[in-house]
Amino acid sequence: MIINQTGEIIPGLYMLGIPAMPVYLRDGENPAIFDAGLAFLGEAYATAVKEILGPRPPAYCFLTHSHFDHCGSVAVLKAHFPEMRVLAAPRAKEVLGRPNAIKLIRELTRAAVPMVQTTGIDLARYDGFEPFAIDQTLNEGDTVEIAKDLSVQVIETPGHTWDTLSYYIPQERVLFSSESAGQPDQTGYIVSDCLADYDQYFESMLRLSDLDLEVICLGHLMALTGEEARAYIPESMEQCREFRRMVVDCLREEQGDVTKVLRRIRKIEYDTKTGPKQPEPAYLINLEARIKAVKNSTAKAGAPRDKFAKPKPSQNYANQT
Repeated sequence: MIINQTGEIIPGLYMLGIPAMPVYLRDGENPAIFDAGLAFLGEAYATAVKEILGPRPPAYCFLTHSHFDHCGSVAVLKAHFPEMRVLAAPRAKEVLGRPNAIKLIRELTRAAVPMVQTTGIDLARYDGFEPFAIDQTLNEGDTVEIAKDLSVQVIETPGHTWDTLSYYIPQERVLFSSESAGQPDQTGYIVSDCLADYDQYFESMLRLSDLDLEVICLGHLMALTGEEARAYIPESMEQCREFRRMVVDCLREEQGDVTKVLRRIRKIEYDTKTGPKQPEPAYLINLEARIKAVKNSTAKAGAPRDKFAKPKPSQNYANQT
């Protein structure tokens, strides 16, 4: 099943905010928030958390990575829930301590304002992104208990960024993958978000494909349950291979000119799409990084074009209910 609206996904697990920029909440003895969305949605997230938890504060905020649309409202949430501990990868802590990173986060946050205004969200109280502290760093294999017999396992999934973590609740077979397993749009096209390194990105998906899944909570637009959840990662892997082939072909035809390749792929992925989509400045930065990641992959010695095993047959998620 595709869940593309806020509310309860399975008992005790919720999508909050707006589907385009969600945060997820797992209730329990130690309630946990997964990601923190955009800065100017912080009040909406906090209100939704309070509606579910009442006077109980969330114990944890697990960040998947340090991008502006996944850590943006931490400062707002901390103001509402001072007891909440913020958890992330060591590299995320390093990134969020750099002045140039904070400057870019603020610029990209401002660029997202027009997109959010189309949702009708009141931005009157928006004061911009504010830096925050990471209370605890997490590494591969760490486990955090959020309730009796309910734990969050940490999986390092680099490739989208070098600081990307995925989180898995084995007792419920729930995965919070953010963009480490790609990001689908409403048409079923899955953006291969290999910003840091294509090979690492694909290897991370291979690792996630071994998990027993009942729910996968994606970084934007939707969560998937049941058969759709189990089929999603193999489909994303197949589309990732197709993206690599497309970029390689375009690079050959354009004599390696990344700018010309960017224009061609933008027409396919962005210009023709309607509905909520990534703010243009962020999309262009990310697309250039994705193209360069594929280019670097093909340049590596002993890296044949189709070195990865082909996963299950393709399936379009946008047309399923």
